[in-house]
Amino acid sequence: MIDKLYKTILASNGNNPDDISIEFSPGAEHVSLQTDLWTLSAFKENEIKFNPTHIIDEIEKYQLELYNDLDNNKSTTARPIYFENTYNILTSIGLTQSAKRDTGEVATTNTHNSIGTGSTTPTEADIGLATEDTGGSYARRSYASNGQRKVVSQTAKYGMLWQDSTVSAVPISITESGVHWASTGASTIHARVTFTVFSMTSGDLFVTQINELHQNG
Repeated sequence: MIDKLYKTILASNGNNPDDISIEFSPGAEHVSLQTDLWTLSAFKENEIKFNPTHIIDEIEKYQLELYNDLDNNKSTTARPIYFENTYNILTSIGLTQSAKRDTGEVATTNTHNSIGTGSTTPTEADIGLATEDTGGSYARRSYASNGQRKVVSQTAKYGMLWQDSTVSAVPISITESGVHWASTGASTIHARVTFTVFSMTSGDLFVTQINELHQNG
């Protein structure tokens, strides 16, 4: 886990967590690179507490503490029950929406986080999650009121805390997540990711953490 944790900390600090190899060709003197590292983590709520509206700040602080524990063979903080890194797909409709924001043609922002149970491989053609959660207490969660989003240097950061009370029901096998510019509806997804199943049960906390780095190459 320490390697995954180190990669997350690098991305949180605005660094590209992986080596990049680019082959030169005429006309490619300027390359735009975008690295979208997601970190999915889960905990027992009786072992750790987070403030949802400061989830980015608090999860990054926790990760530094955990890394120090693992690197020094200590046990001063809670251990996650799930920890995974993966990269998302930026959808074609999401890229179009982002371009229109730059030209002032739309006034949207990336406002909501979703979770689901689908495992279909993400593609640029996606217009939503494969199987978004539905029913019960589930609704896409707002970064403005239930999570946190901010830009640090060239890294856009999105964070959300999910609990057993904010999904349709537990147990639930969570395998995908998305960033949207609307609280409901299809064709509003900026990014989608799938990951190894996390089986949420009563008393679990699940954190989605995105570091979207924009840089020149």
